[in-house]
Amino acid sequence: MEKEKFEYVIKVDGKEVWKGLNPTKAYDEISAKYPKSRVAIAWRTKEKILVCLI
Repeated sequence: MEKEKFEYVIKVDGKEVWKGLNPTKAYDEISAKYPKSRVAIAWRTKEKILVCLI
């Protein structure tokens, strides 16, 4: 089986709190848990490049 080429990362106020391949449910749960915080989804490639959407 080929290793995944990327993974998603969810950050709360700049701190990584979750990583995996399907961020949809996790994002909803995390943003509900931290309603006054800045929640962002990013993705990290196999080459360790991090792209962040705020």
